[in-house]
Order: sequence, then C-alpha cells, then structure tokens
Amino acid sequence: MDRFNKLDGFAVDLVAKLAPWAAPIPTAYLVGRATVEHLAWPVWVGFVAAVIVESLGLATTSTALTLREYNAEKRKSDPSAPFVLAAALVGVYLVVAVGLTVALDIVPALAVYSPAIFPLLSLTGVTVLALRGDHRRRVAEIEKGKAERRKRRAERKRNGGGTKPARAPEPVTAQAAHYTATSATTRERARAVLLERPGISGSELGRTLGRSERLGRKLKAELLPELDLPISGNGRKEEGDD
Repeated sequence: MDRFNKLDGFAVDLVAKLAPWAAPIPTAYLVGRATVEHLAWPVWVGFVAAVIVESLGLATTSTALTLREYNAEKRKSDPSAPFVLAAALVGVYLVVAVGLTVALDIVPALAVYSPAIFPLLSLTGVTVLALRGDHRRRVAEIEKGKAERRKRRAERKRNGGGTKPARAPEPVTAQAAHYTATSATTRERARAVLLERPGISGSELGRTLGRSERLGRKLKAELLPELDLPISGNGRKEEGDD
C-alpha cells in the first residue's frame, strides 16, 4: 500500500508539472488559426504569432507573481516592486488572447483592426524584459547590502568582540579649565590660612575661603599633613569650634 501511495504521489506531481506547460497549446492553436483564416497570414507566421502570444502570457504571469511574492516578503526598508504594472501586462495578454480567439470568430469585421494588437504585444514584451532586469538589480542590491552588513559585523567581532570602539577623550572645555584653576587657587589660599592659623577649624576655613564648610574640612585634612602641622593633638579646641 505504501508503494502504491508513493506511485500515486509521483504521478500526480508529474502531471502537476507537465499540465501547466501543456495548457497554452489550445490557446496557441486558436491564435494561430485566427491569424491564418481571418488575417490571411502564412501558416508559419500564424505559428510564430501563436508562440509569441502564449510565451508573453507565461512571462507576464510569472513576472507578476514573482513581484507579488517579493512585495509580500520584503523588509520595510527594501524598495517595492512594480506589481501593478506587471498585473496590467497580464491584462494585456488576456485582451489579446481573447480578441484573437473569440472576438474575430464572432465579429469577423474586426480583422481590419486586429493587426494593431501586435505592436501592443511588442511593447508588452519589452516591458516584461525591463521589469525582470530591474527586479534582478533590485535583489542584487539588497543582497549586496546584506553582505556588507555581515562583513562589518564580522570585523567588529574580530576587533573587539562586537563592542563599540572606545571614545576619544574629550578636549578640556573652558569651564573645566576655569574649575581646575579655581581649585588650585583655593588650595593655595587654604594653605596660607593654615600657616597663619594652624588651629582654625575646617568649617571656619571653608567660610574664610568663601566656600562650603565641607570643602573647608576636606582641604584641612589634605593640607595639614603636607604642611607638617599638628592635627589638634594638644587636647584644646580648634578656632571656631563650640
């Protein structure tokens, strides 16, 4: 039973692949017959016309489906494909095929105007070629962009494990330079005050310098060891302390 199911599946797949290619044959025959009978063209020209019409039908339909599938699966950043134009070319094929296979049999007088259809077919063929070439370039550009992004990611991983490059040190701004100069001046003034008044408290030192009491205590703790002054080791209170 399994073998029969496999054989059945193989036969269906084979028919599904062959039938679409055989489907245009009847339409091609009708187009060829119409050009020979109604337009009085030679048989070989009718055969060529039939092949051209059905080939364009296959090409326009395939192109329209390809562009539709691309638009459905593309990313938002990718350019859109002109599906509407491709679908319009499928409409042109249907008009030509129906006109040459049905309309001429119903209204033979239309044979006078039917040759105007074939320049339209030429324009359709050129447009299909342009659409397919443009789509190939579009897909190639997208793939090129993806390859470049993959290359950049690989380079970042090799250089630093994918981390961002270290930022260059920012130049010293005028505000930072002013702050540094002010700090150096404050330290010099604090050093002078401590030399004159070794027993001054840190809070009073900050007020004398016009700075915060916290900064005064910090400067005193940092500068006393540099000046080799006693740090209130005699048991008496410092100036300004309660």
